[in-house]
Amino acid sequence: MNVAFDPWIPVVTTSGKRNLASLCDVLTEGEKFADLAVRPHERVSLMRLFLCVAHAALDGPKDYDEWCDVPRRLPDAAKKYLTSWKDSFELFHETKPWFQVAGLSKSAHGKSSSSETIDWTPVSKLNFSFATGNNTTLFDHDGSSEDRNIPLNETILAMLTYQCFSPGGLISQVFWNGVQSGKSSKDGPCVPSSMIHALIRGKNLVETIHINLPNYEEVKFRSYGERDIGRPIWEKMPDSLTDSVNIENATGTYIGRLVPMTRLIRLHPAGKRMLLGDGLLYPVFADGFPEEPTATVVIRQNGKKEKRAVLSYRPGKAVWRELAAIVVKRKAGGAGGPLSLSNIQDGENCDLIVGALARDQATIVDTIESVYHIPAQLRSPEGTAAYESEVKNAESRASRLGWAIEIYRHEVDKGWEGRLKAAGASKGKLKAKLHFIATTHYWTTVEKNLPLLMAHIEAIGSEDAIPTRDAWRKMLFASAREAYRIACGQGTPRQMRAFAKGWQKLTGKREESKSNEINKEVKG
Repeated sequence: MNVAFDPWIPVVTTSGKRNLASLCDVLTEGEKFADLAVRPHERVSLMRLFLCVAHAALDGPKDYDEWCDVPRRLPDAAKKYLTSWKDSFELFHETKPWFQVAGLSKSAHGKSSSSETIDWTPVSKLNFSFATGNNTTLFDHDGSSEDRNIPLNETILAMLTYQCFSPGGLISQVFWNGVQSGKSSKDGPCVPSSMIHALIRGKNLVETIHINLPNYEEVKFRSYGERDIGRPIWEKMPDSLTDSVNIENATGTYIGRLVPMTRLIRLHPAGKRMLLGDGLLYPVFADGFPEEPTATVVIRQNGKKEKRAVLSYRPGKAVWRELAAIVVKRKAGGAGGPLSLSNIQDGENCDLIVGALARDQATIVDTIESVYHIPAQLRSPEGTAAYESEVKNAESRASRLGWAIEIYRHEVDKGWEGRLKAAGASKGKLKAKLHFIATTHYWTTVEKNLPLLMAHIEAIGSEDAIPTRDAWRKMLFASAREAYRIACGQGTPRQMRAFAKGWQKLTGKREESKSNEINKEVKG
C-alpha cells in the first residue's frame, strides 16, 4: 500500500459521488473533487498533510507572488515530489514505513516478531469513534475483537488523525532501538484546550488547498518569527528518541509539525494490530509556542492583566457565537483567526469551515463542524463590533429567560430554595436541568435564524442597517417568549400566577444604558 499513489482519502466528486482518492490525485487533480467526506478532526488532519506536501513540493510559496502562481505550479511539482519520495510513502516498507517506526518492539532485545502479536494493540485504538479498552462509545460493541474488519484505508486516515488529535494520558510502552518509551503521553498538537480549527472552503479541493496555503513571509511575520520553516518528517525522520536535530525539525518548525509523530506506531502487515507507544513531545501555545495555523487566538482578561489564549470549543456554546473572533486576521503577537485569512483580500466574501474536537482530559467528548458564509463586512472593525454586540444581545436575552424560569420555579415550588441550598456546589447543575428545555429551544431557534444577523452585518453602512438589526432583535425576543411558554406550564392557578411573574421579568424593559444603541454608528 503506497499512501502517495493508492486511493485511501474519502472525497466527494463534483458530480456528488463518494469515492476514494490518492494523495497524488488530490494534489494534481483536485478540481475533480468538491470536498472531503470525513469527520471534522479528520478534515483538519488531512488538510495539514496536503499543505505539508504542497509546501515541500513547491519549496514555498516564499511570498505573495509565488502564492499566486501555486495553482499553475502545484500539479506537476506535487507529482514529481511524490514520485521522488515514493519509497517513504510505502505503508509497510521494511526500513522506513510511512509515518511509522520500523525499529519498534515490545522487548529491549530487538524487533518484535510480526508473527507474535498477542500483546500488540488493536488498530481500533486509533479511531476515536470505536470502542477499545476503556474507551466506550455508543452503539459500538465490537471492542478489541479480532473479528472487527477495519479496511486499510480507514486505518491510514485514523492513524494520521490520531497523531494530530490524540489526548495525553497513560499509554503502552515500546522500545525504539533499545530505548523504552514513557508510560504517560502528552497531547497531540491539535487537541490542547479543545481548540477550534478554521479552514477556508474553496469551490473544489484544489482551490481549498490553495486558499489555505500560507506563504512563508506570512508564516514568519504572523506566527513563527525567525524559526526555521522546516521539512516534512519523512524527509528528516528521527532515528531514536535522542536524535535532537531531527526531533527539533519535527516538533519545532512550521512544516515539521504539520504531520506530527506524537505517538510511535508500527502497523502489523495483517492490518489488525500495531505496536503503540509515546512519541515526540510537541510544545504547545500554553507553553509559549506559536499557535497552530488553523487556531484562533483571543485576549482574555486575567484579573488586571490581559492573557492570550487559544479559542476553545465548549459543547454548550454554539460556534457561531465566536465568529467575530475567528474572522479577524491574525496579528503578530496579538489576537486573530487562522493563518489562511491572510490570503483573503479586504472586501472579499468567503466560506469558513469551523470544526473542533472536545475532550475532557483523555476522554473524547464531542466533535463539531459548521460551514459559515462570511460577508466581507464581518471582517471589518465595524462589522466585527456589530456582530459581537448582537451576540451579546442574544446571550443577554438567554440570561433573562433563565431568570424568568427561576422566578416561575420559585413561585410554583416553595421548597425550591431549600433544595438549592442543600445541593451546595451542585446547585448549578440542578438549575441547568430546569433551564434545559427552554434554553435548548431558544438557542436552536436563534441559530436557525442566523441569516437575519448576517443580513444586518452585510447592510452596515446602508439604509437597511437599522431595519435588519431590528428584525434580528425582534426574532430574539419572540424566540425567548416561545421558549418560556414551552418550558413553563399554565395548567393550575398557581402555575398561572407563577407564569405571569416570570413573564413580567422576561418581557419587562431592560435596565441598560445601551437600550437603543447608536443608530448612527450602525448606519455608518
